[in-house]
Amino acid sequence: MSQFMVSDAALWSGGRHYGPDIQLCRLWKNDSRDVGPGDAFVALKGENTDGHNFVHKAVERGAKLLLVNSDKIEELMLLEPEYAGIAVIAVPDTEKALAEIACEYLKVQAPKVIGITGSVGKTTTRELTMSLLQPGKRVHSAIRSFNTVIGCSLTILAMPEGTEILILEFGTNHFGEIREMVSLFPPHLAIITEVAPAHLEGFKDIEGVLSAKMEICGSENLEMIIYNSDNQLLKKELSYNYNNIVKIGVGRKEEGGLKILDSVVSLTGEGANLISSYGLDGIRFEFKTGLFGSQHSYNVGFAFMAARSFGVKISEATEILLKFIPISGRGICKKLPQNQWVIDEAYNANPRSMVAAIENTIKVAENSGLTAYAVLGGMRELGGASAHWHREILSSLTAFGKVILLGEEWFDSTIEMPANAQRYRFFEEITGLTRTVSFPDSVVLIKGSNSYGLKRLVALLTEG
Repeated sequence: MSQFMVSDAALWSGGRHYGPDIQLCRLWKNDSRDVGPGDAFVALKGENTDGHNFVHKAVERGAKLLLVNSDKIEELMLLEPEYAGIAVIAVPDTEKALAEIACEYLKVQAPKVIGITGSVGKTTTRELTMSLLQPGKRVHSAIRSFNTVIGCSLTILAMPEGTEILILEFGTNHFGEIREMVSLFPPHLAIITEVAPAHLEGFKDIEGVLSAKMEICGSENLEMIIYNSDNQLLKKELSYNYNNIVKIGVGRKEEGGLKILDSVVSLTGEGANLISSYGLDGIRFEFKTGLFGSQHSYNVGFAFMAARSFGVKISEATEILLKFIPISGRGICKKLPQNQWVIDEAYNANPRSMVAAIENTIKVAENSGLTAYAVLGGMRELGGASAHWHREILSSLTAFGKVILLGEEWFDSTIEMPANAQRYRFFEEITGLTRTVSFPDSVVLIKGSNSYGLKRLVALLTEG
């Protein structure tokens, strides 16, 4: 149990405390449906919903602490006798207060912080790093892709006392977002996985993406940067700056850090198999994981070099990575009857990750004597470059037996459909089709922006 009290949190946030002064709750939730007995509930105002409308529901589900806006206290009747057993912190701005409470809690606990950013691979790298450090260290990280100020705040407040290493993801779709997170939760070690076309609506071009990702290096505590040295923009930026910081490159051309020598991807009876070979300080070694795709050799490399800085040896990493289980929606391979494989990449997509998934699927299908198929959702948040990038994707689909395209992005007037492709605007249009189409002796790639809900299609194919 925490030694910190609700009164401490009220002091940290400049709020007013009502009700009992109980120990600070470990789990803070911003969705009343997730609240359990003893949790804290923070009422956040969003674009479409206001968490204050669900305060009473959170109490019904067992919330013992409420973080609410001051002007809602009377309206919600939280000072009435029936709520006497509930601790309340009233503040002018609940989102700001949540971050302030998390910031102070982080200062008190003082773990080493690993911050991960990049256009692709953040969550996989986080999970790999967590796996490598967990056996010997007290490590904490988000259980989901909590990569915003709110997400990082919830992650930090769930951190057990005595945590030695905290792993955070820093995502962004506009300038200044990572800078804010870094100012509140400054990392000691930064990992930059990639700089690629993503969220171009907010950044305009790839140089804008680079600028946004580099905000992570503004941390006052920064001691080390681990980065993708095959990305020329990133390599150039780091070559001329941050000379007082330890910089470790990971890449196929890398000569001074961790060099990726080879990547071999295959399908086995249990799923995907990735063998990544590396060179480091004159030593050649390899790691085997259940990840799908040669691009994950970078993510494994980032995670290993981070873990190595905390004393993890190659032999230890080898054993741990053999047991690593990929996250749903990020390359899990499921074998079905009739020698059919489903590649679950349904969580998200941008041009770089889409190309990698397509190339990996084609290569694995060819090596296994199988036919490649794909169901591809549109790629969101590409701004004025959307049509360009979707045309680029279409040009790489000729090796597939059939491709089903989902989303408005594929209907741009400048896009010409290849002969093996069918396009649909809505998810409901493709469900019936996929039920009737059999793909024996095949590899079926399912990938697209998360908002298209292709995880439902994965469930339809794999669970019936």
